[in-house]
Amino acid sequence: MYALDALKTMKIREVLQVIADCPQSFRSVPEEAVKHGYKLLAEPKKVGQDIYFYIKVVQ
Repeated sequence: MYALDALKTMKIREVLQVIADCPQSFRSVPEEAVKHGYKLLAEPKKVGQDIYFYIKVVQ
């Protein structure tokens, strides 16, 4: 997942916006983010076919 690669290069308190169009990402993106120690800032939001995630670097 490219989002995890991007998060690894970010600093504490920075937020990554992820936009996905795969229905499976609604579940997999939050699970992977939390599993790797990041914080999901809000519930994923679906707009049309796109799903928006906001992930914060906390450590």
